[in-house]
Amino acid sequence: MLAPMILYWTKLSSYSAKLRIACALKGLTPELRLPPEGSYRSEAYRRIVPTGTVPALVDGDMVLSESDAIAEYLDERFPSPSLLPGTARERARIRFLSRFHDLHLEPPLRALFAQVAPSTRDAKAAAAGCDAVERKIALLETLLDPVGPYAAGMGPTLADCGFPPTLAIADGLLPLLGRTPSYGPRTQAWRAALAADRRIESVMADYRAEVADWLAARSQA
Repeated sequence: MLAPMILYWTKLSSYSAKLRIACALKGLTPELRLPPEGSYRSEAYRRIVPTGTVPALVDGDMVLSESDAIAEYLDERFPSPSLLPGTARERARIRFLSRFHDLHLEPPLRALFAQVAPSTRDAKAAAAGCDAVERKIALLETLLDPVGPYAAGMGPTLADCGFPPTLAIADGLLPLLGRTPSYGPRTQAWRAALAADRRIESVMADYRAEVADWLAARSQA
């Protein structure tokens, strides 16, 4: 009997949500496990996943971390439906959009987590951080496929997996800092398509609730 694939995750990890969306789009149901001892920082977890990060996939004797590496591995192991369809050029664009999320949009938003609690908020740093996030959201409008409805064309791909959880955080976090996220018409239409996709929404409904609870608790600190 084959050992089940195990996906280590945490409820508030946007990258865990990204990978769960990827699995949902592919119809995969790995066994979900929280890190042992209640934390991805625990020594018990590092004995399983040396990088000490989530998400992480255990597939037999292979341990793999980093969400895009895991998603691409799963896409090769289970080719249909593909998260990286099309020509070499089309696949490169999908990868680019996914990297844009990981390297350009998510990091400045994550940097704002330190500004959520009013007791430790630095107004100048919060304003600069909001500016940085808003610039990336504006840039996203120019990068999405002009026809859509998904980020890279007519169907969901890896390019659509990371943005829903990150933008859910932006929707809740920026207003706490006095900003209202502004999305262009193409981005709004794309987000509507993502929200209407039951596979994506199967992950996002719970994730939005976790984010709301976390922000509510942090904003009282």
